[in-house]
Amino acid sequence: MDHTIVLLGRVIDAVGEEAVENGMVVVRGETIGYAGPYDEALIPEGAERLTCEDATIMPGMIDAHIHLTGAESVHRSGDTPYDLLLTSVRDLGDLVDAGVTGVRDMSAFGRVLRDAVRKGNIRGPRIMAGSRVLSISSGHCDSDPFRPVDQCNEEDLTGFMMDGPEACYKGVRRQFREGAEFIKICATGGVSSAVDDYNDQEFSEEELRVIIGEAHRHNTYVTAHCTGTSGTKAALKAGIDGVEHGVMLDEECCEIMRENHVPLVTTLSVSLGLADMKNLPAHMMRKAQGVREHAMHSFRLARQYGLTVALGTDYSNSENTPFRHIGQEFYSLTRCGYTPMEAIRAGTANGAKLMKREKELGTLEAGKLADLLLVKGDPLRDIRVLSDAENVQLVLIGGQVLKRGPEVRHVL
Repeated sequence: MDHTIVLLGRVIDAVGEEAVENGMVVVRGETIGYAGPYDEALIPEGAERLTCEDATIMPGMIDAHIHLTGAESVHRSGDTPYDLLLTSVRDLGDLVDAGVTGVRDMSAFGRVLRDAVRKGNIRGPRIMAGSRVLSISSGHCDSDPFRPVDQCNEEDLTGFMMDGPEACYKGVRRQFREGAEFIKICATGGVSSAVDDYNDQEFSEEELRVIIGEAHRHNTYVTAHCTGTSGTKAALKAGIDGVEHGVMLDEECCEIMRENHVPLVTTLSVSLGLADMKNLPAHMMRKAQGVREHAMHSFRLARQYGLTVALGTDYSNSENTPFRHIGQEFYSLTRCGYTPMEAIRAGTANGAKLMKREKELGTLEAGKLADLLLVKGDPLRDIRVLSDAENVQLVLIGGQVLKRGPEVRHVL
């Protein structure tokens, strides 16, 4: 018989509009048996009852935009792929400790990390692997223009460059061969780009048709890095299925996105804080000015148009973007006019949709997988309680306790 855990406290199920103040969640094995108001009659005999002071139970966080390469991590021990892969394993544990139970990863390590987590060999969140980010040469992923493109493509853990329709066929198919479950491209340049401007449009219309068609034939989708307006609009008109960052959306972009049900992924903590970050290259600092206001305007516009917004961070566990504060993204979204509940849904239910697992994840409902957390405080009153891993006292993934903080106590 499966072990039963009962969590007691305030329940935010990410379905209703309000929290259940005197609530409980019953976890039987790997699934949720019940989530709602406290009911002693529903607690099986011998169940383990857990809580902490001022406890809130909610679905685990889902970060829909991350790159698990270890290249910028504070834990990095070296620069070889082996060093960086081992660093990524350590970083996965930090994500769990912060309350993250699911991610969409865009890196060369996604498949192997995903499979190791599934096997139980390493401690980490569920991973939807996107493989590497596709770019043109001279585009957002062209980090070293003094190296040949082919060499970059063999060595880069984050980006892959391709030019022309034939190369696009081959490049997309290579990502699927390496384990990609979705495709991410660069529709525009970016703030961090070494050789382009964020207003640059990358792939041609013909190249975009090839990429999108190939992904759809594999029964999945294409999401796009979008900073500047014109490149974003071109990608939307070509039929991309998702927008990442969305820094400079206008009303026409939002109209297309609403009509075609295109979701928007946030990464707002980076956009709003870029100008204040430490030790950034000069070319990034030059382009960082003004990004904050553009991003805030875009997300206010997205809310006005009723677009589906999912939470993503673009964090790398660096000094500027530590995983222990990854929940800061919820607060960043509220700075753009979203309610705390809207922010929570963005980082739970909406993220599950992008992982193509909304029937199993993202809300606290009977029959769904028990991916959830217990946090000190009330996120609906102060969303910033999610910003510090120390407040996250308990994390379950598939019913397994992967983090148990010192303030969790048994209830007799």
